[in-house]
Amino acid sequence: MSEIKIYVEDLSKSLGKKQIIENCSFLIEQGSIFGLVGLNGAGKTTLIRLLLGLLKPDCGKTEVNGFTPWLHAGEFYRKTGVILEHDGFAGNLSIKDNIGMFAAAKGVAWRDVIAYIKEFWSNTFIHDEVLSGSKKVKYLSRGQKLQCGLCRAFMGWPDVYLFDEPTVALDVEAYDHFVRMCIEAKRRGGTMLVSSHQLSTIEELCDIVGILDSKRLHLLTSNSAAPVSGQWEIMADYSDDFRIILERCSGFPAKYADGMWYCNINNPENTIPEIVTQLAAAGCRIRQICPESNGIREKIRRHYETN
Repeated sequence: MSEIKIYVEDLSKSLGKKQIIENCSFLIEQGSIFGLVGLNGAGKTTLIRLLLGLLKPDCGKTEVNGFTPWLHAGEFYRKTGVILEHDGFAGNLSIKDNIGMFAAAKGVAWRDVIAYIKEFWSNTFIHDEVLSGSKKVKYLSRGQKLQCGLCRAFMGWPDVYLFDEPTVALDVEAYDHFVRMCIEAKRRGGTMLVSSHQLSTIEELCDIVGILDSKRLHLLTSNSAAPVSGQWEIMADYSDDFRIILERCSGFPAKYADGMWYCNINNPENTIPEIVTQLAAAGCRIRQICPESNGIREKIRRHYETN
């Protein structure tokens, strides 16, 4: 089992007389991208602020990357990438000065910042501004400020990322760049919680999805994608050896729940026969294999219909 990076047990929080979160429990393993969805006012931003230590829980246990957020350890924040509604930049300072200020706070040397910008932001306006620009942040558009926030969040490649609506103002190119950065962060062992109303973002990025509803988090087994290249269901036996085969063949993490394996599979016309061959050779009884039938929108709709 992978290391638990985010652990929440019986978490409750009220704001004034209104109970926002009540007895909420979940965990996120290292290397996972967890999608958080829910209606407006469900408490998604409140939950993220609790995970960041910006709000104090009424009761329950919250642990992020081995830290108790409310204790506000400096090392906790240095190892956490964050996107919130307010960008936190100094408007009268240049992009370069802002990035430099946050790099110093995160303990990232300037030479490493330059290397990071050159490697991962070379095709964006941020590259020229950090290397030789002087444009003040207050003159940026909303989408440009969000890109600067993402640049700051991924800088130094933290262990954990907590993102609240990270794509809402991004154009197509900026969105594609965000997805590539998330994939790179995950490759480096990063763990993410992404809250978004953009269900396409949740479907594309997330390994597992939780719906915040009625003050609690209700987990979905997995997200899904198009049958041609996306989430598949494999009704089969459980074994760690079978998981290793699935992950080796697909290149993606495999999850097991209620007698079913869930795994992203690209190029299924080639990958599925290889998976079946290797699982059978390992002694796995395969009863059914098919694309996951219900997309995230359908799962959310059914959740609200039955709750």
